[in-house]
Amino acid sequence: MNLPSYLQKEIEKWASSQGISVEEFIVQTITEKINQLNQYIEEPSLKEPLTYYEDRILVVDAPLPKDFDLVAFIDEVREERIQELMSS
Repeated sequence: MNLPSYLQKEIEKWASSQGISVEEFIVQTITEKINQLNQYIEEPSLKEPLTYYEDRILVVDAPLPKDFDLVAFIDEVREERIQELMSS
């Protein structure tokens, strides 16, 4: 992402203070904002997921889609993490 330098510094400061990576901080922040916005949209077919932090990990308690493949998801996350570590 191309962020203004002042915003990048703030993100780094807050991520560091929470003991998480910049990427994790951005994902958590965006998730929180989306959840706030979703409170204003009334869609009876969508149940608001319960979100909370457990040991600095954002937990989203919601049913998974029928076609969700947990093994494939874990493989994708693992591959992304490996690529992230290799590019550092």
